[in-house]
Amino acid sequence: MSSEDLTYEKIWNTLNRVDCNEHTEKKGGLTYLSWAWAWGMLMEHYPMAAFEFSDNESHADGTMTVHCTVTIGKCQRSMWLPVMNYKNAAIINPNARDISDNKMRCLTKTLALMGLGHYIYSGEDTVNAGSTAETAVEFKSSSIQKPIVPMAEPPAQATVRIGAKQWTLEARMAKQKELVASATAESIDGVMDFVFRTIVGFALPPEGAAKKAGDPDTVAGWIDKFTSSNGNKKTLIDLYNAGFKDEVKALNKRLEPLRALSIEEMYQLLNQEEESENA
Repeated sequence: MSSEDLTYEKIWNTLNRVDCNEHTEKKGGLTYLSWAWAWGMLMEHYPMAAFEFSDNESHADGTMTVHCTVTIGKCQRSMWLPVMNYKNAAIINPNARDISDNKMRCLTKTLALMGLGHYIYSGEDTVNAGSTAETAVEFKSSSIQKPIVPMAEPPAQATVRIGAKQWTLEARMAKQKELVASATAESIDGVMDFVFRTIVGFALPPEGAAKKAGDPDTVAGWIDKFTSSNGNKKTLIDLYNAGFKDEVKALNKRLEPLRALSIEEMYQLLNQEEESENA
């Protein structure tokens, strides 16, 4: 099959069937998949595949996030990962080894978006569809996804767990307004991270909510709708006018990988975020 014939569906259906169990190791209650084996398996199926890391993202509290993109033919997926220790906690002022190890964790996590090892992220023990070493991706071995319970109507005010705190959208926007009003060159990274996480947490309605007429059909559509609402639109305009043009542009770039996801994939990421915070 030529790269021209590849589709996201064909790649997913191929990699999602790969059994990774013999190449995982449990450590500290987490399951690790070897990045070297994962990449080798990808090469067996798609030798034209490539990966690259974008610039590391530094945060105001001294922590860091790494970003990886995997390309197979014309199909591309991107993912991010905080630089973490073996306890899954973000490292303040990470050293070169910390960053290097977590880049490879991020690579394996990005491969899961393509289908390879994805079932492990879902907390499953067997293949539904697929880091031993210090450079491995961490998975919650007991984080079984909760079944979706359909709702006739979405709740009046959705709540989302972001950063170990339960937020309502109203409270989140009030805090965001406060942060934006007092933003400085020193605090802007933290402010933009707060805005980003607000968009991630609230752009989509609660999973299982009844679809309404006019609702977007894609993650990109939901993000556009959310960021163009009065509160968020004013936030971005205020930041732009306050001299943070590059930061606003960087936020849009940071949202690009999310916009490329399907709604199902986005819900899976939100579930993983909630499970990680609840653990």
